[in-house]
Amino acid sequence: MNFHPYKQFSKPLRRLLMALTTALLTVLLGLYGWNSVSFLTPATAAVSTAPPSQPSETQQLLAQSVPQQLLQQGREHYTAQQFTEAVNTWSQAERYFANQNDPLNQAIALSNLALAHHQLNQWPEAETAITTSLQLLQSTPELSFQGLRIYGQALNTQGSLYLAQGQTKQALKTWEQATEIYTQADYPEGIIKSLINQTFALRSLGFFLESQNRLDQVEALLAEQVDSPLKIALKRSLGETQRLIGDLKASRKSLEASLDLANTLQVPTELAKTQLSLGKTLQASAQQQETLARRTKQEDDTNKARDQYEQVLDIYQTIPSTAPLIIQLRAQLNQLDILLHQGKWIDAQSVKSSLIADLEKLQLGRPSAFIHMRLARLLMDTCATACPAELQSSKQEIYDLLATARNQAQALNDPIAESYSLGYLGHLYEQEGNIKKQTYGDAQRFTEAALTLTRHQPNLAYQWEWQLGRIEQKQQQQKQQKNQGNVLKYYSDAFQHVQEVRKDLLYVESDIQFNFRDQIEPLYREYISLLLPKEDSSVKSDPAQLIQAQKVIDDLRVAELASFLACGLIEPDDNIQRATIQQVAETDKKTAIIYPIILPDTSDTDRLEVLLQLPDQTIKRYYPSQSISANSSKASSTNTNVSITQEKLEQFRKELEQPYFSTTRGEPLAAQIYDWLIRPAEDQGWLKSIDTLVFVLDGAFRNVPMAALYDQQMDKFLIEKYAISVTFGDLQLPVTSPENSLRVLAAGLSKDPSPSSDTSESGEDFFGPLVYVQNEIESINKNIKDTLSFLDQAFTPGDVQDKMSSAAYNIVHLATHGEFGFTRDETFLLAADPDSSTQSADQAIKVKPIDLNSFDTLLKTRNQTPIDLLVLSACETATGDNREVLGIAGLAVQSGARSTLASLWSIHDLSTSQLMDTFYSELLNPEISAAKALQTAQVKLIREGYLNPSRWAPYILVGDWR
Repeated sequence: MNFHPYKQFSKPLRRLLMALTTALLTVLLGLYGWNSVSFLTPATAAVSTAPPSQPSETQQLLAQSVPQQLLQQGREHYTAQQFTEAVNTWSQAERYFANQNDPLNQAIALSNLALAHHQLNQWPEAETAITTSLQLLQSTPELSFQGLRIYGQALNTQGSLYLAQGQTKQALKTWEQATEIYTQADYPEGIIKSLINQTFALRSLGFFLESQNRLDQVEALLAEQVDSPLKIALKRSLGETQRLIGDLKASRKSLEASLDLANTLQVPTELAKTQLSLGKTLQASAQQQETLARRTKQEDDTNKARDQYEQVLDIYQTIPSTAPLIIQLRAQLNQLDILLHQGKWIDAQSVKSSLIADLEKLQLGRPSAFIHMRLARLLMDTCATACPAELQSSKQEIYDLLATARNQAQALNDPIAESYSLGYLGHLYEQEGNIKKQTYGDAQRFTEAALTLTRHQPNLAYQWEWQLGRIEQKQQQQKQQKNQGNVLKYYSDAFQHVQEVRKDLLYVESDIQFNFRDQIEPLYREYISLLLPKEDSSVKSDPAQLIQAQKVIDDLRVAELASFLACGLIEPDDNIQRATIQQVAETDKKTAIIYPIILPDTSDTDRLEVLLQLPDQTIKRYYPSQSISANSSKASSTNTNVSITQEKLEQFRKELEQPYFSTTRGEPLAAQIYDWLIRPAEDQGWLKSIDTLVFVLDGAFRNVPMAALYDQQMDKFLIEKYAISVTFGDLQLPVTSPENSLRVLAAGLSKDPSPSSDTSESGEDFFGPLVYVQNEIESINKNIKDTLSFLDQAFTPGDVQDKMSSAAYNIVHLATHGEFGFTRDETFLLAADPDSSTQSADQAIKVKPIDLNSFDTLLKTRNQTPIDLLVLSACETATGDNREVLGIAGLAVQSGARSTLASLWSIHDLSTSQLMDTFYSELLNPEISAAKALQTAQVKLIREGYLNPSRWAPYILVGDWR
């Protein structure tokens, strides 16, 4: 006879057992599997229990079924993002298991509890739960394969808690331990999950290549998996991870592979999820292209962005009506965002109507609340003024959306969702006050309520503190009062909280945080504007406020660089003592630090503030004698998105790049900018004892070489009067000066480069030969005896890396083509492809790009002392945009260099060779700083007849000027 295990029980009990087994299998598939990585919680899947062992007594099995069902109910609440209910349910399950002396299942419930507490930002409770869970697992002897899986999941959860609290190194260590445990358990899905989590920690620490290696391991593991719905989800998770870390090309490739597999296996739900995810990746790419088009002002770039948006809309529109409602609504929200942005009002009205009609069908949970809120924000912000009357929403309609979200949040006992709903209600009334010039009482009341709920959660508190600061300032203006004490307090608190969460830029879910990065800079600038009030523009400003303004602009510069690099800035892995640039400047007594700051004023003027830090003195503040307006220049602004200052600086940059320097246009602009930044300080006698100027440049100032500013009174360029360097905020420098002995690794390409077969879109096939590079490298060999050089075929990344690992070179000189692009992915240098060694000497040389990911390990090992100087000869910015100068600083950070010498635009390599010859001969003098060596080289070219700044001005020194 065939034996069936269930038939030994009664019929009702068999039904109960079968239901219980089905529930457990659901838990196993759902919770042991992999949910999408999100910014806030990279490990979002709760761990599950294994099926219980065979019971000896029917009553014992019935007793066990209750906590097992509670585990499943908790999972259902968690999946619906009903986190408070999940906490309550899993807490009951944990108590049951504790009473039954079942430590393995108790550990599961506690690990789940930690995740739910994490989602509610209840950190002490989350830490207690995960610590207890791990203690139970570690005290269990000889864990089974399933026990090891549970242990691995608990470690993944602990890693997510570490990461969310800024303990990145500990998170990485914990996830690496989880990978080891999952390997022992022979559980590929868990290994994939823990490897993906590691990529976030590694990138936050600056280890880009190691991060990519983890993703390569994930791809290899996925290739070994049989085709299944789980593989579709894993490939989608890989693609989403790649999007979140900024690798949009790789993300698209992974998501398209997931989409193909979903089509092949005919899994409709997985297909819809992947369509939505692919749409997000393509939308991010279109947004990036659109930003580039605004900066380049090229019609081809504009058309490309428009075509990409059309492709995105097509993908969202192909998601079938049979897909889960939450996916349909998220796709419609993204469509509405694009359509409003593009001014397609009829289509936008249709999507909006469909959205509103479907909202009531959503299941209660955090997703429903946030979809209501995101729609409200789109209607408030995107469609506030630009939309036609028939599409603009009434205050009541937006209020109803936010009130519904608030009611849902209260029903869920979800303080985070409720805080957002209250804060956005405050924003709604703030907007009404702006438009109708009414009082801001309701705006203040709602915003204060939002802050009360999340006062100790920096990622939320800063938003409401900032909003309260704006509201308080507007109320002061209405009352014609000038007491800014409360306003400054709100902004100060918001700034402090932004500093706390700045590293979380990588871990912010866009559907929830609503373009967090884009909102940071206005907060900084508004705060600086308050610290430097226009009404008190005398040099006797409050010293404490001047110091705070300096701190804020320093922090903004570092935040911007971290954003460009898509990571937290690399933390030095050494014991070198470091200091701020202000502390370093104090030691030589002849260095001044200058901060130009562009602040908005009125519609046709800018307010330019300049802070000056002198040795042993309080910070000075000054400003141009005339306001910067369209009328003060022949050219007036025609682009409302571009400030007058920015427009003039862009015009000056174009003049500088010309093969001639127009005295009718270029010199007046050079002189005007000199009068903005330098003249007031010189007139006060503040720069009499100064020989080096260090600039912390703001916005479009970064795109202009300060060396080319022109003193009309003395008929001298600025470089003829001062050595010059540029730095980024409060990035710290080693206390000790660079070494006196010079050991140089020099490498370059002189031949015509041709792309290798595996390179694609870096633009390396547009470069020509650099015929003077050989002379340049020979000159370095002549000046500095301890020089190792690689030329053409010998200049491969592997050879350079080997030599850097085996010897302590303190200067690296790379004379090769390269670009500092608009994004980190478009920043690269060219080196010889290893296959080029077989080419004949007269052939064009095969090249391959070295991107920022590879630069991490090319020039350093983690135990080396920092490179003193990285010289990038013949590189250039790609489009002349001020953002691209971040690429120069980014390469310095990635290489571990104290400072970097590079050019803002392409210049004749003969004058470059001459400049480098003088530069290195000057560096041999231990009394000469890098900034002064560059000054001497540039001035020598001027004296030899190179009056045109295009030949000598573009070289800038970024970082340590000593």
